[in-house]
Amino acid sequence: MNKRLLVSIILPTYNRASILEACIDSVLNQTYTNLELIVVDDFSKDNTRDILLKYMKQTKKIRGQSNSVNVGSSITRNIGIKMANLADLVMIIEDDLVLHPDCVEKLVATYNTLAEQGIDAVVIPRLIENTPPDKEAVMRNVPFYIDKLTGEIFNNYGLDVGELTEVEIGHACCLYSKNKLDAMGGYPEGTYTGTRCREESDVNMRLAKIGCRFFFQPNALADHNRISTGGNRMYGRVKKFCDYSRNHIVYLLRIYRIKSLYMIPCFLCKLGVKTVVNNL
Repeated sequence: MNKRLLVSIILPTYNRASILEACIDSVLNQTYTNLELIVVDDFSKDNTRDILLKYMKQTKKIRGQSNSVNVGSSITRNIGIKMANLADLVMIIEDDLVLHPDCVEKLVATYNTLAEQGIDAVVIPRLIENTPPDKEAVMRNVPFYIDKLTGEIFNNYGLDVGELTEVEIGHACCLYSKNKLDAMGGYPEGTYTGTRCREESDVNMRLAKIGCRFFFQPNALADHNRISTGGNRMYGRVKKFCDYSRNHIVYLLRIYRIKSLYMIPCFLCKLGVKTVVNNL
């Protein structure tokens, strides 16, 4: 595939002005140059809009929009995808992400290689995170693990598997075919609440259902410096627990349908046991 594909990088953001410039700079410093950055500000209360306007004056590689009200991450992501009307590929990123300079180059090269083999691929970068990975994925020495009984997804994003590896699912910051995202219908609006847990898993699983295959590229790197403020971060253990429980059940009903009849009880049972053990 000789065509130099246009990549639109979609960056939804909310109240993260303190870290936004590091993320934007990492996109502008990519070795892959046929790209644009689309920033969608979800009605931030800080100086995010000022930062966005400053960058838009400096380079035509950045387009942006500020929502007139806070609409949440799913609608904000879909706005960005719609703005990427000329893109061949779309990469959704988070504002606490810093891409290594050759990250996009390696993702696109991998996508092209797989496309030449007739594979509709979603390509996943390795994320070097500042928080511990999930124990279940670590024990199995895999980047992603799905519990077949509960549908829970456990991640070890920073694992170096050494070579391109096909996996069941990806995280929130993958490289997608724009046509496939459009065909699948984008992010589910008004479905997941609070922390929006499972929103990106819903997208990835629906892409798998229309024939996409997921490949983890450990040589495409990004630093994921999770912070506890802004975005969808919520305070309080009870709030997080309720959001996770509610959203995962919704996810099971949407994705697994008839299988959810046994998966939901398994999930609630495991969740109850884990809660008791953690509070002993």
